[in-house]
Amino acid sequence: RVFPRLMSGGATRVSFDGAERASLFRDIFEEGAPMWASMLKLAAKAKPASATNRILDLGCGPGEPACFFAANYSGASVLATDMAQSMVDLAKQRAEAKGLSNLECMLLDMQDQSPIADSSVDLVIGQMSYMFVPDKPLALAETFRVLKPGGVLVANVWKDINIADMAGGILEQVTGPPKGAPTGPNPMGPLSLSDASLFDGLLRDAGFELTGEHNFIGSVRFELGPATAEKTFKIAALPIWDKLDEFEADGTFPGAWASAKAAFPKISAPYTDSAGVVQAD
Repeated sequence: RVFPRLMSGGATRVSFDGAERASLFRDIFEEGAPMWASMLKLAAKAKPASATNRILDLGCGPGEPACFFAANYSGASVLATDMAQSMVDLAKQRAEAKGLSNLECMLLDMQDQSPIADSSVDLVIGQMSYMFVPDKPLALAETFRVLKPGGVLVANVWKDINIADMAGGILEQVTGPPKGAPTGPNPMGPLSLSDASLFDGLLRDAGFELTGEHNFIGSVRFELGPATAEKTFKIAALPIWDKLDEFEADGTFPGAWASAKAAFPKISAPYTDSAGVVQAD
């Protein structure tokens, strides 16, 4: 079994559930296509189509890279999974629109892959998903369990992403500067596995062997939209959406969303190009 693969503060799970969040995520999703191509290139070297009958996508979001792999591994069955029903629904729509008869979609928590039999999967793909799992050792142990001997895991994580910096800056404008010394990345946030040695250790502990092309580093740029658009603000706020909702619900910071929106022009300015478009990379 081989292959690779938020802000600071307490353990706050980042969720993309709900129709509005899923729609916002989908709108910038297509710009991640270079990542799918890189994952396919790496996977094809270790697990060519001729040796692949079943592929599992963990945390597929609106359907990628599951659809991309289904199109390129047309002889394999692909199972696209996500823990958010809204994402599973979007993945189904995407697969149907592309006419991919070899792809199915399922609601699944990466920490409990019990619907999938032991040693039944040739290739597991996970695009930007392991970072958000509360129990990462369990999720990786489950991944190892479902892979066949000689199976392949291709996963990617964020080493750095400035949307996390933007979201952290917005949050600080709502709550004020954090008290005490920095505590490191949110252990369930987008940068929770930015330390390659941490992820490597978790992979080895789960039983994986790392290949020579492990820890390949690439880059991708996302256009979030015009700096003045409310939609752009909401995309930037995706990593802290639940926290803002929580602040308003429990009264910790009444008007948290209004404060966050008011802070966005200042926080986004360093990431805004000459055309007034906010960029994330």
